[in-house]
Amino acid sequence: MNFFQTQERARVASRWLIVWFSLALCGVVASLYAVAVMMKSWLATDHYGQQAATAWLDPDLAVSIGPMAGGLIVLGSLYKLTQLSAGGSVVARDLGGRAVDPATTDPLERRLLNVVEEMAIASGLPAPETWILDDEDGINAFAAGTDPANAVVGITRGCLERLSRDELQGVVAHEFSHILNGDMKLNMRLTGWIFGLVMIAMIGRMLLQLLRHVRISNDNNSKGGGVVILIAAAGAAVWLIGSIGSVFARLIQAAVSRQREYLADASAVQFTRHPPGLANALKKIGGFSQHGVIRSPGASEARHLFFASSDLLKLGFATHPPLESRIRALEPDWNGGFLTAERQPPPPPRARHTAVSQITGAPVTRLVPASASFALDSLAESTRLDPRVGSIIRRDLRGANIGFHSKDEAKVLLYGLLLAQDGTGRENALVLLGEKTDHETTVAANDWCRQLASRSAAEKLALLDLSLPWLRRMSHDEARAFLQLNRALIEADGGMSLFEFMLERVLERHVAVGLGLRPVARMQFRALGDLQRETAILLGAFAGQSGDPSALDAAASEYRQHAGMELERLEPAACTLDLVATALARFEMATPLVKSQILRLCGLAAMSDAMLNDGEVELLRAAADAIGAPVPPLGHVGKAG
Repeated sequence: MNFFQTQERARVASRWLIVWFSLALCGVVASLYAVAVMMKSWLATDHYGQQAATAWLDPDLAVSIGPMAGGLIVLGSLYKLTQLSAGGSVVARDLGGRAVDPATTDPLERRLLNVVEEMAIASGLPAPETWILDDEDGINAFAAGTDPANAVVGITRGCLERLSRDELQGVVAHEFSHILNGDMKLNMRLTGWIFGLVMIAMIGRMLLQLLRHVRISNDNNSKGGGVVILIAAAGAAVWLIGSIGSVFARLIQAAVSRQREYLADASAVQFTRHPPGLANALKKIGGFSQHGVIRSPGASEARHLFFASSDLLKLGFATHPPLESRIRALEPDWNGGFLTAERQPPPPPRARHTAVSQITGAPVTRLVPASASFALDSLAESTRLDPRVGSIIRRDLRGANIGFHSKDEAKVLLYGLLLAQDGTGRENALVLLGEKTDHETTVAANDWCRQLASRSAAEKLALLDLSLPWLRRMSHDEARAFLQLNRALIEADGGMSLFEFMLERVLERHVAVGLGLRPVARMQFRALGDLQRETAILLGAFAGQSGDPSALDAAASEYRQHAGMELERLEPAACTLDLVATALARFEMATPLVKSQILRLCGLAAMSDAMLNDGEVELLRAAADAIGAPVPPLGHVGKAG
């Protein structure tokens, strides 16, 4: 299943949602206009009978009601969307969630973080922040965010305590699928649009509540009674109209959400290669008295974000397909029986850092380099992602005692990664680090430098991804200072290596964007031909890494098919990293389909000789990360010997 294709379908779905929500908006505004006309006619008591037939056509009233009501709905939606632009943590906090401390020693929380980290490494995504809804006993989970850089994955206390590791892995894989498939961004937009329509019903409710504070004078009870009746009628009408608009919005939301849930289930099974895990999690939800119910007041607006239905609504209002249908899609021969959701015993101490055998039961012990065709397909296909790869890399890193337990340790490790690339400029970088930090930090970074120098590119990239949840816990001022110091360390030797270039691109996207220091780029380019010069620069850089003049032959042929023109071939020396950075910034503003095409062209150029050197891996990661694409570790899982 191609992630870019599913993201493109989500983008098309967003267009249709705009159309349907616009129709709902027009319906609500027209209904409000009708109420205003009736109120105006009622107030004109002396001429009510004469004006009733003609009062429906009132241009002055239409000009005032239309912009006011429509603007109110649009402003309400924009307010909510602006609030949600801060990332998934806003949703998690509104639901009463708690961010899991990455250094937690709680066995169940540690198991959850291990599963999330393995999925992150295997998919090439940065590890999202993990949240727990402690007050929710139902079995449920969610993913929220406007971009992978600010995504969060959350689960309920019931999910944490009542699912086995395989079942938990299936649920987490389902949520990762929503991130990869573009559903998460679509769902956040839905939340904002729904709020604008629901707000009309809220205003009607407020008008009805005003009646509690209205007192009618005995001297003028006729007129006072008329005012009360007017307020009551207006409030009831506005509330009813707003409710109808919100129902229409939720029906659209439910229809779209149901289809995306089937897609996420299928992607999760391809991801984990273990259908019983996800199927059994769904069976436990069906067999548990609480099901997937979420009791938080904020659950109503966010119910389309959850793994399973967060309420007991049926008919067209349900945002998820029936559990029975989802289970049968995974297990066609299912006998119809649900499972008892008993509390799971905590993992034994030795199992808190997962062994590979826990995932598959097979003695998988090493990572085998991938063939060129396998690696190329892995760039966008969920069928090529293997969570065992993430477990192997995590195991090897922990076996070498490489890790971190705080944001300060994560920062020091990043300094060590940069120092390991500096070569002759390392002494200058160490002096600079000592001036900007302290002696202890400098010594620790130098120790990491020596330890990381011999690690593989895949392991360094995994460490970078695993550090991001810690780094996103920095304050804005702390993050700015950290990014500035990293830039200074990179420039300390007077140049920039590919690894340093890649690392800076990753930090720029996942720390700066994740913390809201930089906005997510807006989509502008819808055809590969719109980025002809940028494509030439990027592919020229890959040709420079391979050292083979024919490295671009396959990419040039495919470019001709997509763009309908010849690829401009530039001298590799002319494709500087500054030009590559500018090109990547433009590709970030392309549609998912164009991003898919450029990533495949990069893969063809990098793998022209059926091999990937470290420079090509680092440039691939920089390119993919800049355009928001996951790059999994490019390898197979194999047995010892």
